[in-house]
Amino acid sequence: MAKTKSRIGLIETKVFFTTILILGILYLLAGSASYFVPAGQYIEQTIDGKAVKVYEQIAPTPIPIWKIILAPFLSVTGKNGPKIFVLILFIVLIGGSFSIMYKSGILPAIVLRVVKRFSDRKNMFIILTVLIFSLLGSGFGCFEELIPMVIIFVPIAYRMGWDAITGVALPFLSTGFGFAAAMFNPFTIGTAQKLADVPLFSGILLRLPLFLITTTMVILYLIYYTRKIEKHPEKSVTYQSDKHLKKELSLEQPVGEYVNIKGPAVVLIVCLFLVLSVVIAGMAIPLIKELAFPLIALIFLIMGFGVGLTSGNNLRAALRFFAHGLLDFSPTVIIILMAASTGYMIEIGNIMDTFLFHISHLIQGTSRGMAAILLYFFQMLMNFFIPSGTGQAILTIPIMAPLADLIGITRQTVVLAYQFGDGFSNIIWPTNPLVHIAIGLGGISYKDWLKWIAPIQFCLFIVSCLFLLLAVMIHY
Repeated sequence: MAKTKSRIGLIETKVFFTTILILGILYLLAGSASYFVPAGQYIEQTIDGKAVKVYEQIAPTPIPIWKIILAPFLSVTGKNGPKIFVLILFIVLIGGSFSIMYKSGILPAIVLRVVKRFSDRKNMFIILTVLIFSLLGSGFGCFEELIPMVIIFVPIAYRMGWDAITGVALPFLSTGFGFAAAMFNPFTIGTAQKLADVPLFSGILLRLPLFLITTTMVILYLIYYTRKIEKHPEKSVTYQSDKHLKKELSLEQPVGEYVNIKGPAVVLIVCLFLVLSVVIAGMAIPLIKELAFPLIALIFLIMGFGVGLTSGNNLRAALRFFAHGLLDFSPTVIIILMAASTGYMIEIGNIMDTFLFHISHLIQGTSRGMAAILLYFFQMLMNFFIPSGTGQAILTIPIMAPLADLIGITRQTVVLAYQFGDGFSNIIWPTNPLVHIAIGLGGISYKDWLKWIAPIQFCLFIVSCLFLLLAVMIHY
C-alpha cells in the first residue's frame, strides 16, 4: 500500500517547503540588489503648467542584513502592510468557514449533486463553469475572492474522473484569464484609465473580442486535457499526487443523506447574493471598494456558521470545525508573508523607480509596435514585484502615459498593455501568494503548474501581442 503523503494544513509538505524555498531565494536576491542597484525616486514637478514625474538618483540605501532576514515579518510594516494583513485575515476566515460547511456534510452533498447532474454532460459543465468564473473576473474584478472555490472544485474534478489540476484550473484559471482579458474590470481598467486621462471603460470594442477569444481558448484547452486524461489517466500531470489526495478526501466512501438541506441552501444563496452585492457596489462606492475584503470575509463567516447550525450541528461542533479550518489554512499565512517579502525588499531598497527609469528610456528609443510590446513585457515584470493590479497602475501609468505621447501611441494602448501585463502574469509569477495558495490546495507543485499552464499561456501571449499591434495600427 502506498504511503500517504504528509501535509502541512491543506498543503502537501513537499509542495509547501518547495514554495518557501523559491520565495526565500527571490526575496534574498531582491534584498541583495539594494547593494549594487542605484537608489532613485520619481518626484512630481510642474512643467508648463502640467504635473509630471521626474526621476532623480538618491543616496544608496542598502538594506541591513537583519532586515533581509526578518523581511517576511517586516513586510507588514511596508506600504502594502494593511493589504497583506487583510488578505491573511480574508483567506484564514474563509478557510474556517469552508471547513464548517465541509465537515457539516453540505459541501460534499453539493459536490455529489453537481456530479450527478453533469456526469453525462461534462463538456457543458466545463463551458458553464469557465463562462461564469471568466465573467466574474472580467466584469467585477473578482480574483482573490474566488480562491477558496478550489476546495469545492478539486473533489468535483476527482468525481468527474479528472485530476487536481483540472479542479484548480476551473475556478482559478478561468477567473485569472477573465481578469486579464477583462471588459469592465473596475480595479485594473477603471483605475488605469482614470490615471491615463482616458474615458472610463472606453475601448470596449477591442476588449470584447479579446475576452471571447480568451474564454474560448480556455474552454477548448480544458476539454482537450480532460478528454486526454479520461482515456489515459497516467498522462495527468498530477497522476501520482492525486492518488494520495483522493484517499485523504475519502472519495471512495459514499456520502450519506443530509438532514435539513433546505435550511443550509437558503443560507448559502442569501450569503452568495450578498457577496455579489458587495462586489457590484464596490464598483460605484469607493468606501465599499476599500472595505470589500473584510465585508466578504464577514459574509463568509456568517455563511459558514449559518450552514453549520442549520444543518443540525450545535455551536460547539461548528466552532470545532472552524478551528480545524484555521489550522488547515495557517500555512497560507507563511506563504503570503514570504511572497510579500520580495516587494518589500524592492520598496525599502528604493530601487523600483530606478528600474522604471531605465525601462522607460529603453522603450522610448523603439518603433511604435515594439514600444507597445515592450510596455507589455515591462508591466509583466512590474507584476513580479507588485502583485496588486491597482498598486501597479498607480506606480506605472503616470510615468508610461506621458511617455506614450512622445512615442506616438495612444494612452488607451498603454492601458491595454498594462491590463495584459498585469493580468496574464497573475497566475504564473511565484511572488503572487494566490498562485501558491490555489495550487497548494490541490496538492500541486509550482513546477507541475508551470508545466501544465505553459501551452495555453504561450498561445494567449501571442494572441495578446497581436491585439496590441492591432491597437497600434488603428490608433486605439
